[in-house]
Amino acid sequence: MDDMNGYTLFLAVTDRTGRPRPAYALTTFAVETRRLDEAEERAGAALADLPPGADWTGLAPSVRREVVDRVRTVPHYAVDHTEHDRAPERSASPLADCLRSLAAGGPLAGIAAAPRTVYVTGGLPVGDAESAPLLADARAVHPDAEAHFPALARLTALLATAAAPSADNAVPDDEDLYDAFDRYALGGLA
Repeated sequence: MDDMNGYTLFLAVTDRTGRPRPAYALTTFAVETRRLDEAEERAGAALADLPPGADWTGLAPSVRREVVDRVRTVPHYAVDHTEHDRAPERSASPLADCLRSLAAGGPLAGIAAAPRTVYVTGGLPVGDAESAPLLADARAVHPDAEAHFPALARLTALLATAAAPSADNAVPDDEDLYDAFDRYALGGLA
């Protein structure tokens, strides 16, 4: 199968082990590979005015509204955010649990068997999760998304910071970054 017929997934792994639960959160941004260059270009334009390392909750409401409007132009297949909130004794690998959940349900389940390449952002190693669905049978897994697609890596990281207020309905719809996407899910593992 031609490489352009698959998907490219960007994963932002957030370590939350400093809190009792969840231990990890996983934000995933999926793009049809044939639209990857366009998505990178549009993500770069959408985020051009933001300071490096911007956190969604730290941005002014007017800036959030502008970013939501600009991000709507970024081609995407789906976006998913999964927080691991299982007790440690129920899980050998919180990250693997999140990946299994993504492959089994939500907007990414439909592409779990499709050819894909995965880019990880956030600097956390995937460790024992490398045998989990979405990673185990990927064409390639790159641990340095920023080096390959900096704008999409940055967008995925920003989505990770926007997930909590989105899930809690703490921001109005026009300031909810997830509202910029046609297909998305916000949830946790119980």
